[in-house]
Amino acid sequence: MEQELKQINFAFIGFGKVARAFARLSINRRKWLIKKYGVEWKITGIATKNHGISIDPQGLPIGKMLRSWKAHSNLNSFHNGPACDSHADFIRQCGADVLFEMSVLDLSGDPAASYIREALRAGLNVITTNKGPVATHFRSLSRLARQRDVQFLYEGTVMDGAPVFNLARHNLPATHIRSLRGILNSTTNYILTQMEQGTSFEAALEYTKNKGITEADPSLDLEGWDSATKLSVLIQALMGGNVKPNDIERHSISEDIGRKVRAAVRRDRRLRRVTRAYRQGGRVIGKVELQELEIFDPLAAIRGLSNILILNTDTMRELAIIENNPSVEQTAYALFSDLVSLL
Repeated sequence: MEQELKQINFAFIGFGKVARAFARLSINRRKWLIKKYGVEWKITGIATKNHGISIDPQGLPIGKMLRSWKAHSNLNSFHNGPACDSHADFIRQCGADVLFEMSVLDLSGDPAASYIREALRAGLNVITTNKGPVATHFRSLSRLARQRDVQFLYEGTVMDGAPVFNLARHNLPATHIRSLRGILNSTTNYILTQMEQGTSFEAALEYTKNKGITEADPSLDLEGWDSATKLSVLIQALMGGNVKPNDIERHSISEDIGRKVRAAVRRDRRLRRVTRAYRQGGRVIGKVELQELEIFDPLAAIRGLSNILILNTDTMRELAIIENNPSVEQTAYALFSDLVSLL
């Protein structure tokens, strides 16, 4: 007897590099999803800020859209249905089972939090790579997902596709995380390690911009907001604290950091911007700070675009997760791994 396939409809908010990489990955893994889970999928809607909105209940021609995509592309020509004038209308009309929220980071968490809230209320599962709404609205969105009996997943908000939250959720039962520390911003780590080799601050920063590694606003990287937002998500999701990005002490880096980088190297040490959280009484404290590390410290060995997170636990002692030179494909895989956890 032939296996009866289960149909799952996707909708995207945002169709940038991550969304397009996820679409390509889903196409490449289509046969695997059918064989492993008996699941077939189609994308019934895509909404963007600058490229229009498109809904088709029969499924958008995603292969054609990917092949023809350009910086000035407009999705409205693929729309097949009633007029859709806002993202709220889009969420209500897109016919999706899963909303992938992939809009640009805003420190306020909005408007992404509003999109996620609307989708959860409508009974959609939500998967996001946007750390802003997770950091600023973690408890309310998680509570709403439980109330609506749907999932709110966010693996791609920290360390791209490395299994951080899924590791804790599925593989560390009854484990208490005492503290954590890591290097979680590729842009600033690349700048610091390139400056050790004599590269200028400006040249290193320009490289990360050209590669699309920085946030849309690079000051979010340089001033520590990207790291603080990721740390806020980690503290709330893994340590039970209620720490927002504004509560986290941050150290910025700028072109005058070169002197400190070279001085550390002369002492056979390394300067890194360390993201850490620890318990103090009944509170969790978060900091994003420049630290001069001993050469044998695992964080000192993390160079270039690579990231590391070390969890200090009461069951497994220390666990380290290292991601070497991540790219947009790893972030796309985080969306895919969260999708698979729904099946």
